[in-house]
Amino acid sequence: MAAVTGVAGMVKSWNGAKGFGFLSCTTLPGDIFFGRSELPEDLKEVQGKFMDGRHVVFDAEPNADGRYKATAVAVPYVEGKEIAGKIKTYNPMKRYGFITSSSLTEDVRFQTTDLPQGTDPNAMLREELVSFEVQAMPDGKLRVSSLKFQNKKIAMRHGGMGMMGMPGMPGMMGRMDMGGMGGMGGKGGMGKGGGNMAVDMQAAQAAQAQGLQTGTVKSYGEKNGYGFLNVVGYPMDIKFGCNELAGGMVSPGETVSFSPVQTPDGRIAASNVSSLSSRGNKRPASAMGGMMGMPGMMGMGMPGMMGMGMMGMGGMMKKGPATTETSTGRSAAGMIKTYNSQKGFGFISSPGIPGDVFFMKTSLPAEVQMHGKDLQGKSVNFEVSQTSDGKMRAQNICTPY
Repeated sequence: MAAVTGVAGMVKSWNGAKGFGFLSCTTLPGDIFFGRSELPEDLKEVQGKFMDGRHVVFDAEPNADGRYKATAVAVPYVEGKEIAGKIKTYNPMKRYGFITSSSLTEDVRFQTTDLPQGTDPNAMLREELVSFEVQAMPDGKLRVSSLKFQNKKIAMRHGGMGMMGMPGMPGMMGRMDMGGMGGMGGKGGMGKGGGNMAVDMQAAQAAQAQGLQTGTVKSYGEKNGYGFLNVVGYPMDIKFGCNELAGGMVSPGETVSFSPVQTPDGRIAASNVSSLSSRGNKRPASAMGGMMGMPGMMGMGMPGMMGMGMMGMGGMMKKGPATTETSTGRSAAGMIKTYNSQKGFGFISSPGIPGDVFFMKTSLPAEVQMHGKDLQGKSVNFEVSQTSDGKMRAQNICTPY
């Protein structure tokens, strides 16, 4: 029996109090033991059911008794699952900070209002272990939601009541998601064509059943005849034209479904764009005017409307340039670390490239796009491109599928 690397598996059981658990995988026999010391630093205090059923990537070496023991256990990000992390910075005066996580490729911003209920807003939180969920902002960056401390000791040290394994204890006004205030205007209330729009859940479910993607309208100019979408987990704006609108006009902040297509220059564009918003629930501008400038409103919105943008909020958000992507002219080999077929994106781990490499479904071979779902752990070759902010992306992926 020889040591192996880059094995994909699943957590079968985990005892946080005792600090060990077992993995299962299809390529190695029996249950595979792993201890707390083999986890990344930001996962060593996770409690409750956080690890149960998690997909992991690990190395393994045989023990003297012939059984395998896992080493270097990594926990990739899976949409909808809690993430473990460590507070990297926190400034009580500016009322925000950043969390770093071994499961993510970038740091995530949080605000004082995201802290568990009862936490001292002036506490020194740097290096504290937390768990959280994420949502994507209109500029493609990630932001924290549902923030908790990893154990009771940390929570009590800072006066906070929220911790892993306990029911969520939202803070001010129910800690409403940032998404629900989509369309608020920077000047005098509402942005052009904006407004709070509830998502039609039946339409959303139908779109998902058809294999369509969902995103948020970042901007749309009827005069120019085109607009841009934001999609959770995809770092660039996705362009669409007025001729691609399948259900009439759309407004900034609306959630839409669409079909992604790859343009000749390798970029992603949207076709068959259709609103998923219940337009009957659209709130008039007069109902929202006067909410601008109220303290503590940053990061609050209507629950369940994750991903509804914040276009038009004037000085409350900085608008950055759209990210561009350029081929580096080189190829690389790696392994698919995680892939979400419904959302249409994933990450590749490659020995020659630091960090995980993002890819879109449209970069996979056509037959894999249609039928490939369980791609985690597959070996691949790909062309390397680089975004304008220096991150690596995978294009023209070849798989043995």
